[in-house]
Amino acid sequence: MEKEQHNIVVFNVSKRELFTTNNGYKSMQKKLRAQWKIQSMKEELSLEKLKGAKLWITAGPREKFTASELEVLKHYLDGGGNVLVMLGEGGEMKYDTNINFLLEEFGIMVNNDAVVRNVYYKYFHPKEALVSNGVLNREISRAAGKVVTGNIEDENVGNNAQALTFVYPYGATLSVMKPAVAVLSTGSVCFPLNRPVLAFHRGKEAGKLAVLGSCHMFSDQYVDKEENSKIMDVVLQWLMADNIQLNQIDAEDPEITDYTMLPDTGCLSEQLRVCLQEGDENPRDFTSLFDMSLFNLSTDTLPQVIR
Repeated sequence: MEKEQHNIVVFNVSKRELFTTNNGYKSMQKKLRAQWKIQSMKEELSLEKLKGAKLWITAGPREKFTASELEVLKHYLDGGGNVLVMLGEGGEMKYDTNINFLLEEFGIMVNNDAVVRNVYYKYFHPKEALVSNGVLNREISRAAGKVVTGNIEDENVGNNAQALTFVYPYGATLSVMKPAVAVLSTGSVCFPLNRPVLAFHRGKEAGKLAVLGSCHMFSDQYVDKEENSKIMDVVLQWLMADNIQLNQIDAEDPEITDYTMLPDTGCLSEQLRVCLQEGDENPRDFTSLFDMSLFNLSTDTLPQVIR
């Protein structure tokens, strides 16, 4: 009976979402509709409206949530509900939303940055970042159907077989802290290097939260590119079922690097400053720096000036 009740997937459209079921997410809707009822929520969030919902999705909200709505989402998660949040490049600042207020309680934050590929390959725009070595948790590869050999001699072959290639378009990075787990990263050919882009959090009451830094990744335009559809299947499978158990070793120590801030070279080039000239070296005998002679002013030429 419990399963009968929780059979609805809710797409939020009350915050001017960039993508909705009829605008950009038709492929996802088609995939979900095979097993679940799809609903679009235009009204303000309430626990009553989320009753019977198995999953709540927001794809690029462009308005702020009220304090009561965020509290409703927190109660929904604590009560065993599942949430999928997707944003995009520029994070909260560009989208003018405050979803991080909820995410930070679970150890996840969407940064106000953008992921760019530093070497051209396949896709023309640098922000259409192709990532070939961004899987942080081997369970994601296994769930996506990649067979890991486990043979030490074929280590490189195993890694290549395990690697999922995906396009990460117009997305931001995430900051992830425990108890949340980073599962996908930007890899080694995109800036910022090796930063999380997809994170999972599982609550005590089996409520699950998945956060993706790009709402374009699962949109109709990109979902069929590379292996994005496999990643979408894995994310939905993790949220809706209990048959994906993340690898604990990878979860404890993911291959991510610290977030490093760099100066804006373009901006600094318009604000040139003269470099300071180095002074002479101080002599060893510091007393030689003092001038002990009395000050004098010569008046020899004064009579000539007066004449």
